[in-house]
Amino acid sequence: MTKEFKYRPPIKYLSVGLCGFIFFFIFGLAVFKLEKLWLACILGILALMGLVMGIGFLTIFFRDFNIGKLKIGLDFIEIPGRWKDKIKLNFNDIIQIEEFETYDKVIEIESKQGIYLIERNCMKKKEFDKVKERLQDYYTIK
Repeated sequence: MTKEFKYRPPIKYLSVGLCGFIFFFIFGLAVFKLEKLWLACILGILALMGLVMGIGFLTIFFRDFNIGKLKIGLDFIEIPGRWKDKIKLNFNDIIQIEEFETYDKVIEIESKQGIYLIERNCMKKKEFDKVKERLQDYYTIK
């Protein structure tokens, strides 16, 4: 029996990206209206930082928006990867699974193919707990 879970970037990436563009326009317009050169330079740097922040977060959001679903079967886990690549791991290939109690809460899966992450902020809390519980059935999470 295969269980599927939604896996999407959080909405806060969209809002932070849009706020970055708003900062860019506000500070960018202020640069042209100021007479003091040193203040215009500072606001110009802030405007560019807002532009970079807006482009970066919107790129992350839209790149990962339709990435797919996380699937757990009886003997495999399929993790949606970045750039639309899906990683299918058999439970026999998994070497170690760890959960990191950091701000973004991730489960790190180390396998023979490499190290992969399941991010908490890309899932609902209940679904993340179900995935964690399902993985604990097969492997003890440290």
